[in-house]
Amino acid sequence: MSELTRLVADVLQVPAEEVTEDTGPATTAAWSSLRHVQIVAHVEKRYGIRLTAREARACRSVGRLRAILAEKEREKEKEKGSTG
Repeated sequence: MSELTRLVADVLQVPAEEVTEDTGPATTAAWSSLRHVQIVAHVEKRYGIRLTAREARACRSVGRLRAILAEKEREKEKEKGSTG
């Protein structure tokens, strides 16, 4: 089970086993607009990133959030490579 899965489960207050790549506001009643903001805030803090408003809105599922995190990680690595 991934750290992201546990983070989302904790914020939504659901068992981690219930969180899948498709978990999002359309599939999970616990994923309210408030919980969405909380998930984004927790992700930003945990992973040391800042999501743009567009990226935050695009986090409509765990899978999409994971993809955005991967892209942010690639961007960080590029920046590290160009400054180092």
